[in-house]
Amino acid sequence: MLKKSVKISFLVGTFLLVLFPIFGQETEANDIVETFKTLSVGIDTLWVMIAAFLVFFMNLGFAMVESGLCRSKNAVNILTKNFIVFAIASLSFWIIGWGLMFGDGTPFMGLKNIFFANGGKDEGFSAISWTQVPFWAKFFFQLVFAGTAATIVSGAVAERIKFLSFLIFSFVLVAFMYPLTGHWIWGGGWLASLGFWDFAGSTVVHSVGGWAALAGVILLGARTGKFRKDGSVSPIMGHNMAMVTLGGLVLWFGWFGFNPGSTMAVGDGSAIAHIAVTTNTAAA
Repeated sequence: MLKKSVKISFLVGTFLLVLFPIFGQETEANDIVETFKTLSVGIDTLWVMIAAFLVFFMNLGFAMVESGLCRSKNAVNILTKNFIVFAIASLSFWIIGWGLMFGDGTPFMGLKNIFFANGGKDEGFSAISWTQVPFWAKFFFQLVFAGTAATIVSGAVAERIKFLSFLIFSFVLVAFMYPLTGHWIWGGGWLASLGFWDFAGSTVVHSVGGWAALAGVILLGARTGKFRKDGSVSPIMGHNMAMVTLGGLVLWFGWFGFNPGSTMAVGDGSAIAHIAVTTNTAAA
């Protein structure tokens, strides 16, 4: 009986010794997979944040171009508007715009998490779940896009809009008008269901900003002194071409975040490189 027990124990022990390396290898393989997944998310997040910082840097470019092309007496007003517009956009997009644009809801608007970004949780934002970067990376990248839409208006209405009116207009644009139209395309709305595609915001950001700027121009009319009594144009020259040149180069640089960053992932790098070359060629 004792011999039989020893044999059984020996067989069980041998069986465990054989299986232990297998289980160990499986655990090690799982750890490697998790490590690579974490590393992939980290690299994608780093790329998205760097791209977002480049887009934010475009605020300097807009400020330099607009103030340089206006008269010196209005330069401080233009610079102040460009400085504060991103602050206004940040608050309005965080409080209202983000939920309206990316929250789950109807084909017309988002209905979840409308007031304040949802504490870093991804629930309720299925339209932007395609990227693996964390919530706040998604939010910040979209925030700088929203700020750009508001800045487009700034240049169009330069030297002809009251400061307070511009602040109110910017808040309404980023809180309601931009997010609603953005939801139709990027938020899984009715245009997206029809197959509408906008990779980096040519419609969502720039067309919306451009139409808003046109509405402002129509309401405000031309700058005082732009036209002579006989209807001919009286040129209003900018006061600082050095600022304009600096701003133009800053914007050129910032576009390498705006377009390639819209991949929101690094992948093998080929897509980012291709988009960067396309962007540069378009600028050239």
